[in-house]
Amino acid sequence: MRKLSLGAVAVASSLALAACGAGGTSSAPETTETATEAAGAFPATITHNAGETTIESQPKSIVVLDMAALDTIDALGAGDLVTGVPVKSVPTWLKDDQGTDYSTLENVGTLKEPDVEAIAKLNPDLVVVGARSAKFYDELSKNFTTIDASVPWDKDGYSQRAAESVEMLATAVGKAERGAELKDELLAKIAEYKAEAEKSERGTAMVLMTNGGEVSMHGPQSRWAPIYDVFGFKPVTEGEAEEGHKGQKISFETVRELAPDYIFVIDRDAAIGNTEAGTTAQQVLDNDLVNETPAAKNGHIVYLSPERWYVVMTGASNFMAELEEVAASTK
Repeated sequence: MRKLSLGAVAVASSLALAACGAGGTSSAPETTETATEAAGAFPATITHNAGETTIESQPKSIVVLDMAALDTIDALGAGDLVTGVPVKSVPTWLKDDQGTDYSTLENVGTLKEPDVEAIAKLNPDLVVVGARSAKFYDELSKNFTTIDASVPWDKDGYSQRAAESVEMLATAVGKAERGAELKDELLAKIAEYKAEAEKSERGTAMVLMTNGGEVSMHGPQSRWAPIYDVFGFKPVTEGEAEEGHKGQKISFETVRELAPDYIFVIDRDAAIGNTEAGTTAQQVLDNDLVNETPAAKNGHIVYLSPERWYVVMTGASNFMAELEEVAASTK
């Protein structure tokens, strides 16, 4: 994706401002509800994953480079403020005919490679990065008011911080009251599931991701942390080898030897729309070795939604759906 120099970005932004001054209007109309709720809320200093950012006034044009942030903004009822997204990564539930189809907005690159020129043409009041786009925060923040909505999984309390990030984003877009409500709903649900887990003996869990026929294992410090820190499953191994983004490659023999009570599976090929993989996660794991595990024998191999867990990860409505998905598997 082509990047602009800082000077070129400044020129593009100036041209966009000139167009607005000549009678242009924002492509994201501000509703009466949004204007009323946001009155008096700005300037607002937002503490986020990359530091602090002061937002001087109610944003009317927001570029969102993270799908969890987009999910939250939509849940807040502020989707009309969004003017640009990586359109190829918009999850299916945000293409709903009954709501805003965010895939029809201006394309601003990909989750891993923002198109700075396209962003500059939109002249946004706010840019939101997160997870895969977080590394561009420094560059983007030199030219645009930018916040980092990432929820790092290499720290304890991932699920708690995922809920708190909703309130942070809500304040940034002028929906603080609704954001507090959504955060409280998530925290209440987390507390409910934790209480249930304390009364149950869930046993051990293994999180596997299939990718091109290969299998990797992921532990508690990963995007699948809620399986452990909310639902009380114990990891099948201790240590750091299986943590992080890529996890640890694992053989079917090792899966059998570790004998997990539950196996939670994410099909990465399905998540990214890779139609050339040739085999699904179900096909990869349907073999004699895996079928000897307690998880397989007791019907406890759970295929999680790839789009939710791999692409989006957190987000107000998405995180709730993930919690409900795991909860349903334990009934």
